[in-house]
Amino acid sequence: MLASTPFRISTSPRFHDAHIGAALLVYLTARPEYPTHAALTEDGILHVHLQTLRTGERLNHMLLHYLARHLQVPVEDMEIGAGEEGAGKIVCFYHITPAELERRLRQWLQGARMPVVW
Repeated sequence: MLASTPFRISTSPRFHDAHIGAALLVYLTARPEYPTHAALTEDGILHVHLQTLRTGERLNHMLLHYLARHLQVPVEDMEIGAGEEGAGKIVCFYHITPAELERRLRQWLQGARMPVVW
């Protein structure tokens, strides 16, 4: 038989300090016969096509480095938060605000004359 104890709220934290960050929805495709490019759709998803035969973890690694280079974010401050196996991914960025990420994304895509739909 279990002893009856009143419910107590713990004083020790169960959550850890979260860094300022942002997330970006990415749809990733990869085929060697098409050039690498990116476009932002009306629904806010960044479609990225990488010209490669890589798959799985190596493709995800390539995606992070591609985004890091163009968004000027250290690759160490990024990770794939969801969708490691599929084409649809959530890429998490640490130490950057959503507004700053959006500014860099606009600057990159407009400067590269990539299709931008807002």
